Amino acid sequence: MEALESAWLGERVLASDELLVVDKPVHIPVHGGGDEVGSVVERLTEYLTQRGEPARLGVQHRLDQDTSGVLLFTRDPKLDREIALAFSQHGFSRVYLAVVDGTGLSDSGSMHCRLSALERGRVRVVSEGGKMARTRYRVLSRVGSRALVELRPETGRTHQLRVQLAQLGAPIVGDRLYGGAAAWRLMLHAHSLEVLGRRFEAELPPEFETALRQTAPRRSPEQLRGRLRDAFNLRHSLTAQGDALRLVNGFGDGLPGIEVDHFSGWLVLALSTQDSEDRREEIVDLLMQLGAKGVYTKCRRRADQRKVDRDQAAPAEPDSGVAAPSPLWVQHGDLRLPVWLDGGMSTGLFLDQRRNRAVVRRMAAGKAVLNLFCYTGAFSVAAAAGGARQITSVDLSGRALERARLSMAQTAPDLDARFIKEDVFHYLGHAKRQGERFDLIVLDPPSFGTRGRRSTFSVDKDYGRLAQQCLELLGPGGSLLAVTNHRKTSLGRLRRVLREAVAAAGRTPMQMKDARNGADFPDGPDGPEPSKSVWIRLA
Repeated sequence: MEALESAWLGERVLASDELLVVDKPVHIPVHGGGDEVGSVVERLTEYLTQRGEPARLGVQHRLDQDTSGVLLFTRDPKLDREIALAFSQHGFSRVYLAVVDGTGLSDSGSMHCRLSALERGRVRVVSEGGKMARTRYRVLSRVGSRALVELRPETGRTHQLRVQLAQLGAPIVGDRLYGGAAAWRLMLHAHSLEVLGRRFEAELPPEFETALRQTAPRRSPEQLRGRLRDAFNLRHSLTAQGDALRLVNGFGDGLPGIEVDHFSGWLVLALSTQDSEDRREEIVDLLMQLGAKGVYTKCRRRADQRKVDRDQAAPAEPDSGVAAPSPLWVQHGDLRLPVWLDGGMSTGLFLDQRRNRAVVRRMAAGKAVLNLFCYTGAFSVAAAAGGARQITSVDLSGRALERARLSMAQTAPDLDARFIKEDVFHYLGHAKRQGERFDLIVLDPPSFGTRGRRSTFSVDKDYGRLAQQCLELLGPGGSLLAVTNHRKTSLGRLRRVLREAVAAAGRTPMQMKDARNGADFPDGPDGPEPSKSVWIRLA
């Protein structure tokens, strides 16, 4: 898949001579980024090297990670001083476009204020000190309370445009930091740059129009293909960590109702809205054009799953391409695990827990580990790979436990591993009566499920009690990983439930820390999607 394998997309190069000018996508920092995303500089260096071209780049200006648009580098060192001088003496012109929400802007004007230095991720308007920031603006169009605004900054302060617009009561849509309305991205775009007599322009992304009009995004086939390619390319650096990862995460990638998971060249397409289902054939065709070996489709519109025709909603055969082996063994981080693409609605592996599994592996050496709602045992395998002395895996599904045994047999066939088919509540009560103690417990229940013929489980009514019982089984210094993928449970609410559980269990926490999802699971408008995770370490 070219978009996944390439460090940079060729169509995003605006000029390549003594200058390298690109149309930067959102979510990629100019510098830094680490192994999860990689920076623009790192990616362009790799891109040029792959093309057999000199990879030397002079960084002349920057854009925020969540701002898209024109970004310039020098390739000829003779231009470094001239370009730097032009930027320092304002011998250049920049135009940004933004969608804002609020009534604080007149049709045109200027914004002048003093801004503090960046502190704890934010910049403030100050009456004294700081640095002066100046911006001219012009409203291009209005729809209700929203406006498309042209911005011409005369200074280059950190977060300048974002802070100034928020100060006027018209924050940029998608700007969580400064009070903007919810959106999948910051609606700020570096539209054009003029320097040394040359002008470079990056076309306004289509999502700005839908943000302005507050309409559901309906991308043309060409726009849909472009957004898929950008989402795939964003994950390029993750391929070094394995061949199982999420390529598209719905709203977080600007493609609501569409999720795409990658398993060693095969793709699993999950559709959860009527619009995405209506475009199923078109999306499958695009994924095949982008290099998939085969595409399996799962239709997951919210409904009572007990009444869904599973064969129709999740066919065992791919919609297009060749069938994958069953099971298909994939590399997920440091773990080798099986998946079943023909196995109904789920594949047997939840990709969003990659980072948490890596932490479990690092912590597990010499410990007794309990994996509740273990499903196919990926957390148990992580603990085994990390050198756990004992692992207990509990689930009510016999089929899931058989698959967990298969996974464990490949990693640690001689380990003291117990697989228990039992309702988790019953198991926890029994374990407490028997005086069992664990050093590390993983609690990752489904949002809703059956506990037998007459009983059900739901996050709303049962999670706190479960967490309390887990905390009661932890030994001194023990750790609990608490996870939920319940969409109506925010990270803040999960923290509150866990604090109550700690108090009810009579335990003393040394640490309660949120776990970040990987780069293949960008946040939605309300925070992490789909799963929220918190680590608790006891005294």
